[in-house]
Amino acid sequence: MNVHITNIYGFIHDQNLRKKQNQFADAAHALRFKEMGIFNFDVSTDTENELSKRIDGIISSLQFNDLVFVQLPTGNGEHYDNLLIHKIKAYNTKVCILLHQTIEYEYVLNAVDLIMPTNNEVHAYLKEHNYSNVFYKKNINYEFSMISNSSNILSSDFYIKKYLIDAQDQLEESVLNEQDEDIIHIGFGLHDKDGHYSVWVGTVMQSILEHTDSRICFHILHDETLSSDNRYKLEKVAYNGSSIVEFHKIDENDFSVVKNQMSRFTIGAMFRCSLPELLPDLNRIIYLDADLFVNRDIKELWDVDVREYCLAGVVDEGVAVHNYPRILNKYPEIKKESYFNSGVLYMNLKKIREFGNLKKLVVDFLIENPEADLPDQDALNVLFHNKVLYLDGSWNQFVFMHRKDNVEKLDKAIFHYAAALLMLYSHSQIDLEYFRTICRTPWKDYEMNHQFERCFDRMNDRVYQYQNMLCLLSDSDVKHVFYGEENKKLKTLYSRIHLKDGDYRVLEHAKNLDSDILPCKDLFVLKDEKSPIIIFVNWESDDCRAIQNLEELGFKNGKDFFVVARFFSVNDGGFM
Repeated sequence: MNVHITNIYGFIHDQNLRKKQNQFADAAHALRFKEMGIFNFDVSTDTENELSKRIDGIISSLQFNDLVFVQLPTGNGEHYDNLLIHKIKAYNTKVCILLHQTIEYEYVLNAVDLIMPTNNEVHAYLKEHNYSNVFYKKNINYEFSMISNSSNILSSDFYIKKYLIDAQDQLEESVLNEQDEDIIHIGFGLHDKDGHYSVWVGTVMQSILEHTDSRICFHILHDETLSSDNRYKLEKVAYNGSSIVEFHKIDENDFSVVKNQMSRFTIGAMFRCSLPELLPDLNRIIYLDADLFVNRDIKELWDVDVREYCLAGVVDEGVAVHNYPRILNKYPEIKKESYFNSGVLYMNLKKIREFGNLKKLVVDFLIENPEADLPDQDALNVLFHNKVLYLDGSWNQFVFMHRKDNVEKLDKAIFHYAAALLMLYSHSQIDLEYFRTICRTPWKDYEMNHQFERCFDRMNDRVYQYQNMLCLLSDSDVKHVFYGEENKKLKTLYSRIHLKDGDYRVLEHAKNLDSDILPCKDLFVLKDEKSPIIIFVNWESDDCRAIQNLEELGFKNGKDFFVVARFFSVNDGGFM
């Protein structure tokens, strides 16, 4: 790790500022810090692109995980200073500000790891505004207020060096101090190939911070798909809530051998498997998916005693509804009623390390079990099925269940948008509150219009489905075929369509029960069907392969077959 310090050059109107920065830089040189020279100039003469390139040149010696002392103000204005800090932090650096004058850069002062005041005026300003990352809070050797009438607290080369060394020691201390009981650690996996996934992580963070007084350390496990702009916005969410955010870059190639199995999901879900080894000084962490809305104090979960368990989680509500996963057929010792959802996991990292290397365990499991259709979740269920503390269902409540049972009252819970979309027309408080929370994040300008457009698109799609469907249904000779087991959705559809003799259901392998309304046939019979048919399909049938199976047989979505969830209302189990 290299240590850097900035220093200003050129014509500086404020000669005291120049002398002060030069004095600190000289002391840093003796400590073998590397200098980043900053020239004072009229920044208004640069375009945004020119200014960005200029700063890139200044920080060209920077490497990931370096430590940087930035002397502020630079004399080039707030925009320049903000951009400088933002670009430096993109390298996952530790940043300390040597603050020589009071500045009202709210984002910057909250975003950096440490602020070092160098005079009484700055010391008093920082104390008055209650900044939590100020050096003097943890170091009693520098009682600035004891220096009477001095604007230059640190005037000797010896004490400047000591100041820098002590700050460096503090910056190199891990934030993952298990003894610091005031900090709750929360992890996210983030793979953002289209640049639109970060907003969901940011919204979960925002909802957490709005429902707790505790200080949070967010651990963002990401790959190269995280853009600097989205990183900046994630930082802003954390710092506005007076919390911490740590970025941990994951090599996606570590999971390349199972990438095909993760095709239906984000590879970022696998990143959580790196947590025990990635954070060796941390004994526990709460891992959360990005499609959550937290409507309760996360500290209540943090206070749960998990010392005797590897994981704490909630039984998966979706298993009862969608009749998966098929991994249960291979591991009968895991009961359907104890299969947990991995969207909210309280992980005892210490206990997991005793069990083995989690990343290797999960990857090996998936190689040995290619049929696992919920890959990482299946692996965790099999590996830890008798080492799980089961939490109350309110800690992971599926949104579609909440909409069905209670569309007006918002419970004290963590809501999970599993297999569900935000719908502004659902009349459910969860959707309204979730949308309002998005609008309080740094992504609000884009997301407000984007969500409205998505909702209109889904309503238009619903109308389109009905238009095409009615053409077929008006044919008196058309035969109705239903793809799936007779769950509540299909039975509701039966009641709305006039069933006729000859109507039937299909599955890859026919299953018939005495209580069934329609007989079930093997899927392949569709290839020999001579009569005109219309197919209604439950997308989750045959382990979620139903749509793919029909398309492989040559049937077209929205023309020959119709996905029930696309034209059903949300209260009937539809997507919209």
